Amino acid sequence: MRSKSNLLLLCVAMLLFIPPLLDAVNGYMKSEGACSVVMVVDGDTVKLDCEDGDYKSARILGYDAPEKNAQCIAEYIKANRAAWALRWAMWFADKIEIQKTKLDKYGRDLVILSVDGRDVASHMIASDLARSYQGGKRQGWCGH
Repeated sequence: MRSKSNLLLLCVAMLLFIPPLLDAVNGYMKSEGACSVVMVVDGDTVKLDCEDGDYKSARILGYDAPEKNAQCIAEYIKANRAAWALRWAMWFADKIEIQKTKLDKYGRDLVILSVDGRDVASHMIASDLARSYQGGKRQGWCGH
């Protein structure tokens, strides 16, 4: 019985720590320009490490993905699918490009993110894991 609980603990640890580590390695290897994506936070937010010593959250422009602090189980599931879709798109890309635009009201960089020359927003929307968003009040994800 103890070996099963140890195995479960090992699996949970791997799920929590391996993806962010791979995000960072991948981001440093493939990012072009002054910033690297070092962590996927959720389906439309990443952490950046920039040459100027700036390490902060960045919101990807052009779409809205479900939130992990969800209002219902359907949103939570879709939020995790969106985060993993973004992660996989970057892990399997040859090149990641980040274009900073401005700051949002929370102090996050607003960025345009491209993988292999393709806008991430269009990829996430086409995958039905996000919807187009150009600012303003966002709609909820429960019941959709």
